Amino acid sequence: MSIKTVAVLPFGIDDKNDARLGALLGMCRGAGVDVVMLDSLTLPEERRGICVADDVPDGVELIITLGGDGSVLYAAEKALPLGVPVLGINTGRVGYLAEISGDDMGSLGDILHGGYEVDERMMLTAEIRSGGRVTTLRPALNDYVVTKSSAAKIAGISLSCRSGGDVYDAGKFDADGVIFATPTGSTAYSMSAGGPLVDPSIDCICVTPICPHSVMSRPSIYSTRFVIECEAGDWRRSALELSRDGMETVELAAGAVVTVRKSEFRTKLVRVRTGGFTGVFRSKMTGR
Repeated sequence: MSIKTVAVLPFGIDDKNDARLGALLGMCRGAGVDVVMLDSLTLPEERRGICVADDVPDGVELIITLGGDGSVLYAAEKALPLGVPVLGINTGRVGYLAEISGDDMGSLGDILHGGYEVDERMMLTAEIRSGGRVTTLRPALNDYVVTKSSAAKIAGISLSCRSGGDVYDAGKFDADGVIFATPTGSTAYSMSAGGPLVDPSIDCICVTPICPHSVMSRPSIYSTRFVIECEAGDWRRSALELSRDGMETVELAAGAVVTVRKSEFRTKLVRVRTGGFTGVFRSKMTGR
């Protein structure tokens, strides 16, 4: 079934990307698809006659981003309330989450006519318990990262897992921090820190220490039945901070406990490529 209305989220509009945006809007008009722009600030003046909204309005069936993986992460947050799928058009360098290239948007016509599938990706949610208060963060598609707030110091990290009424010691180590990643996020910061690559069709939590000061502190994969707790180790009371998908960072007060678990929300990503997880990953990493 053809799509009637899309929301477009452009990032980093320059002369080249403005031409891509023009091509995108032209294809939408040619297919009889209405367009809502989610960010007018990045638009050249001549594009600002398009309908603009701060949030995804009712009736939008697809969000299209122009940018890199960061734009897909941002759009995924916008899409959550309505469960709208996201299509990434890559204008960055790698763009692992983006489905099609900004230099080859030929498949967009088929997508606008309903020629695509949707991958549902697991997300994480996190809470901060501090001083008797509980703060819930927005869901993460890639990861939550706990790091030291001072470059000159080492963070002491203490991890535990809960399942039902049982609590398990999951390790204590000195490091620059620790990454809690989804399978989708396993190809992002977690991979750079030596974490495992996980097929995004699998639901699990990847826990990757960042530059650990022990050869025994290795990346681990946990079932989503576990709730993982993280706090500053009592042997090294370092100041810590928590970031979500690289977009939001909060300082953690002394004694704060971060709880990470599987979110009830899932992100829907448009897929038209074949080749499976390993094939697409290899293509992105090698450029072939």
